[in-house]
Amino acid sequence: MPDDRYHSSRRRSRSPNHSRRDRDHHHKRRSRSPASIQLPLNARALVKHDLKQFKRLFGLYLDIQKQIDIDELDETEIKGRWKSFLGKWNRAELAEGWYDPVTKEKADRAASEAKTTRRSPPSREQPEQDYRQHEQQTATSQPAADQEDSEDEYGPSLPTNTGRAGPTVPSVQDLQYRNGRLASIIRRHATQGSQITELAEEDEIARRQDLRFDRKMDRKLQKERLEELNPRAEPGSRERQLEKKREKAVANRAFREEKSPGAEEVGESDLIGGEDGIKAHIQATQRKKSERELRKEEILRAREAEREERLAHHRVKEEKTMEMLKNLARQRYG
Repeated sequence: MPDDRYHSSRRRSRSPNHSRRDRDHHHKRRSRSPASIQLPLNARALVKHDLKQFKRLFGLYLDIQKQIDIDELDETEIKGRWKSFLGKWNRAELAEGWYDPVTKEKADRAASEAKTTRRSPPSREQPEQDYRQHEQQTATSQPAADQEDSEDEYGPSLPTNTGRAGPTVPSVQDLQYRNGRLASIIRRHATQGSQITELAEEDEIARRQDLRFDRKMDRKLQKERLEELNPRAEPGSRERQLEKKREKAVANRAFREEKSPGAEEVGESDLIGGEDGIKAHIQATQRKKSERELRKEEILRAREAEREERLAHHRVKEEKTMEMLKNLARQRYG
């Protein structure tokens, strides 16, 4: 129970602060509400359900400011753009001409005339001209410092159409299409050229084969005619063997006659040297061998003489040393 009283006292002690904060927060939210903003020409703030009543004015706004036809939009996009227009209207961000009831009346009258006459949508030139005249009068009456730089502050303006009829700069797709066409034409010509080259090569090969076949048949025909004029003997007979021998001799004779004139026949005696040449070669070899032995013996004798000379020099040196030692011993010991 004491705990309950303690908690209840804490809640009661904090309740005034909570209520005061709630009132301040509610007051701030009410201060930020659109109703607190003074709209131009004492216009009222719009709500979401005013779309049906202000649809023609909203359509005129989209046509002039955004170049969009409201009849071409679906319901979802119309609601989204109406929400944006609603926020600008309630925040007084639009030009003063949009808040003028005359603008709404002109938009409604133009829509009703278009509906009754059942013809194409009425021209926007007359309402736009009247509205622009009204905007000019309003702008001259207001000080220049109150005008801002945004397009909505300047009010509706006529759509500008600066497009010109005639040829235009080719786009990337046009250039790609042109390059593709040129590449296809080049490939087609290259393919035709390669086909022509292949056909020419095939014709040349066929011509060579025909010529080779014609020559072969001509040789065969000449051989048959020669055999008719000079028939050969039967194979394996004596006459046939003699004919082969004669043909071989003729072939060898023709080969000898066709040799180059610079080639001369050299006898075996000139190539090898004959018996005298062989003996001379043997004698020269022995002579070279004896000369090598003599040189070797001379070298050995020279080395032996040098060795004897060095030994004699050492002996003389030792004798002098011993003689000197003997003299020293005699001088010291008598």
